[in-house]
Amino acid sequence: MWDEFVKREIIKFGDFQLSSGGRSPYYVDLRQVLAYPDLLRWVIGKYSNLLKDIEFDVIVGVATGGIPYASILGFNMFRPIAYVRESKKWYGSRREIEGAVWQGARVVVVDDVITTGESIVDAVSKLKEAGANVVAAAVFLDRQQCGAQRVERETGTQVRSAYRMGEVLEDIRDLIGPNRYREAREYLEKFKC
Repeated sequence: MWDEFVKREIIKFGDFQLSSGGRSPYYVDLRQVLAYPDLLRWVIGKYSNLLKDIEFDVIVGVATGGIPYASILGFNMFRPIAYVRESKKWYGSRREIEGAVWQGARVVVVDDVITTGESIVDAVSKLKEAGANVVAAAVFLDRQQCGAQRVERETGTQVRSAYRMGEVLEDIRDLIGPNRYREAREYLEKFKC
């Protein structure tokens, strides 16, 4: 299936600025998966496997990449959903968390990709302030840039990932060629967690 991610340019190679401020020789845009029902079903199946042995009440998406996945998972698993805003609304109810989160609710935080872990750390902090019990975080792809370790260290929340970037690179190695593969592996080796 990963070859389709490359062919459909969900995984791209070049020189990319990341939201964390760093640069990367590849970019994984999981928002594009939503355009392809075959890939979306596959991705949702992987998330479902991550969550099958966790007891939880609510699925919470991290803005913005995690929101569509949390929504589909909540619908499929008959669980309430919510999402954490990047910043508090300045109008209306002025909420940071939208949806079904209550005092003592056992929540799973969902995001698409983890790089530095900053978005998940922020979401977990806001959920804990609201009285929720964050039992785990689930991401489709761990870029292996120490984000999962940061989340676990700073929040005590276990991060589960369906895939790690090193595994993906092995799967697409022949498709992307030796130069791109080498550049991507060298980039990954810079991160010692």
